[in-house]
Amino acid sequence: MIRTTLSIAFLTSFFTAAALAADPAPKKTTTKSSNKAKPTEHATPAPVTPVGWSLANGVWIHPDGYNLVRGKVVRRSAQARKPAPPLPTLAELEAASNKQIASKTAAEIAAEKEAYRLRKLPSRRAPQTGTHM
Repeated sequence: MIRTTLSIAFLTSFFTAAALAADPAPKKTTTKSSNKAKPTEHATPAPVTPVGWSLANGVWIHPDGYNLVRGKVVRRSAQARKPAPPLPTLAELEAASNKQIASKTAAEIAAEKEAYRLRKLPSRRAPQTGTHM
């Protein structure tokens, strides 16, 4: 009885191990024909000042690892053992901030006013639609 039980356990573990060590079935590799050239958006590089500063997403960045934050030069990467670069001139700051804003159509102005009005509406209480008894 013990011999039968041990031999069944041995054979079960042997076949289980053999099944787990089997090579996986090869997968089919298909290529999609929809991988045509898709138009990608290229980010236009920000104009660089003569000192090296550039304006990106409203933040002045220097390639040596400095940011201009609230009129102060702040490091954003490891020390490069270089002195901080000079600040951009006031004319450069104003030129970057005085971008030409496209004039809006009457429909866009009306949509902005409506969105503003909806944001400023007072909140209403939720209707009481039932009881929880």
